[in-house]
This record gives sequence, structure tokens and C-alpha cells, in this order.
Amino acid sequence: MTSVMVCCGVGGTGKTTTAAALAVAHAMAGKRTVVLTIDPARRLATALGVELGNDPVPIAGLPPEAAPLAGLMLDRKGTWDALVRRYARDDAHAARLLANPYYQSVATRLTGSHEYMAIEKLHELVESGAWDLVVLDTPPAQHVVDFFEAPERIEALLDKGAVSALLRPRSGLVGAATRRALALVERLAGDQVMAGITEFFELFGELSVGLQSRSAAVAELLRSDATRFLLVTDAGAPERSDALGFLEELHRRRMRFHGFLVNRTAPRASFARPLGATDLVRPPGLTDAAWADWERALLEVPRLAAERARAHRENARALRDRAPDAAIWLVPEVPGGVRTLEGLVGLAGSLPPAPPTAL
Repeated sequence: MTSVMVCCGVGGTGKTTTAAALAVAHAMAGKRTVVLTIDPARRLATALGVELGNDPVPIAGLPPEAAPLAGLMLDRKGTWDALVRRYARDDAHAARLLANPYYQSVATRLTGSHEYMAIEKLHELVESGAWDLVVLDTPPAQHVVDFFEAPERIEALLDKGAVSALLRPRSGLVGAATRRALALVERLAGDQVMAGITEFFELFGELSVGLQSRSAAVAELLRSDATRFLLVTDAGAPERSDALGFLEELHRRRMRFHGFLVNRTAPRASFARPLGATDLVRPPGLTDAAWADWERALLEVPRLAAERARAHRENARALRDRAPDAAIWLVPEVPGGVRTLEGLVGLAGSLPPAPPTAL
């Protein structure tokens, strides 16, 4: 059975890189793994060293004992088009809908369609049976409700009864109001525009049964035991209020929380003995006053490093206070960031399936 790990988090926490490293970790543990990003930035492709598209691209360069690893970047319209071709009654029906300008607008601009297509692509990868694990990198957490609600929003849009009521209003006050609204739109937009809109709803309405069934299936996938959610936070600013809201949303929707990935955690400083003035070498050309300032600052480095490492662990423990049963993995800070596959391999040992960090 294919498992799913969904990485969520606010912007700037290194979520995309962490999702890629998580995929690397599981591939190195022997699981056939694919990582999907819907982040419009191409950081994941850069880190993996390949050009990603809407279908899985193999990632080379892992140790020979690793299982296959692949990555892809969501093409929202390409995924919509594939769904249309799947559920259209024939090629002519699909071609007419794909050419309709209002369909093209829905496929590229409709609120929630990006998130829904990510979930649809996720479902496609799970259904293929080609992978032991799918890792999904999501948009920043301020839009996480859009991600969760995308299947329901699209399902409502595709409701065949609602489309029929719009195109052929019934009698009564509601029907009369709908007819007046349609007449106003027709006067403002013109016959040709209205004909295009009507054609879109008629063509799209024929797909509604198949698409609604698919929408229900992808919504169920997010609630299934096969899917686990991870929250990526920054060790220096763990955003505990956002984390709490995220956990409440998961609980309300009966989804499984797997734990926190606390990114960019400073290492514990270790010195064989306290740093002293005799350990420092004065660069040539510095005045006595300038060197005195540099000396004071340099001698403070061990204490400041220790305090920063301690603060990061206190932040992680504060997350545990909010979610006592949650697992926590501390992901080490990498100066300059991770930009290569080798860098992702270096992070892998700190991520699941490795045991959680003991705090």
C-alpha cells in the first residue's frame, strides 16, 4: 500500500527543501519514493539537480543501495486537461471543452484549483502503485485551509444540479431572479460571450458525475490512515500559534498528525576548554582599540552559540507542550542553505524514518 506524507508550514521555514530531504531519507531507507511540489518557485528542482515536469523524473546520484527516487512539479492546467480527457464522453467533447476560453480561465485561475490539482496528482501517484511513499510539499500554511477545502470547493462547483439550475432556471421567485441575472449578464457581455459561458457549463456539466466521484476519492485519501501530515517550523521562530491552529484543523477534519520537523536547529557548541585571549591571533594592521573590540566579540562567540542552541531546543519543547503526543525531529542548520542532492543526503539522517529527537 502506498503511504503519503504531506509537509505543511508557513513561508520561509525551508519546507520545500525539507520535503525533498524527507523523500531522500525514505529512498535511502529502501522505499520507492516520489516527491511532488506545488510551490511555484523551483527550489526543489534546483536541490535535486533536475528539471521537473508534471510527470515523475528519476533522480540519480543516491547510493546504490537506495530505492528509486523521483520528483515532479505540478502543472495545474496539464492536470486539469488530463481529467477532462479522462471523463469526457469522447474526443470531440474533450476538444470543445479544452478550447473553451472559460474552461481555460477556470483551469488556471479558479481559487482552490491549484490545491485541488495537487491533491488530484497525489491521488494519481497513489493509484499508480509505482511508489511506496509519496511526499507532498504544500503551499505556505496561511493557505492550508484552502488546501484542505479544495476537494469540497471543486465538488460544489461541479454539482450538476446547481449547473442545471443556473442554465435552466425553474419557476418561482428564485428562478425568476436567476433569469433576470442571466439576462443582465447577457446584455452587459453580449450574445457571443454568453454563448461561450453557456457552452462551458453545458460541456463541464457532463463531466460532473465522474469528477465529483474523483473529488470524493481524493478527499477521502487525505483522511485515510495512509496519509500523515508533518508541520515544518523554523527553530528560531516556531510560530506556535500557527502550529496550534494547524493541529486544530487536522483534528477537526479527522486527519493524522505525524509530528514536527523543526528546521535550521543550531548544533550544540562543544569546546574542549573555554576560549581565551591566547587562542586568538591578532590580524596585522588593526589598532589596539579595534583589536580590543574584535577580541571581546570573538570571546563571546561560544556563549552566544550555546545560548542560541539552547533557545532552539526550548522552542521545540514549547511545541511539545502544545502537542504532548507529537513526535519532533530537529533538522540541523546548514550554513548557506541546501542546494544540492549531496546536501539533501546530509539532512536525511535527521528526518523520518529516523527516530524522533530526544529533547
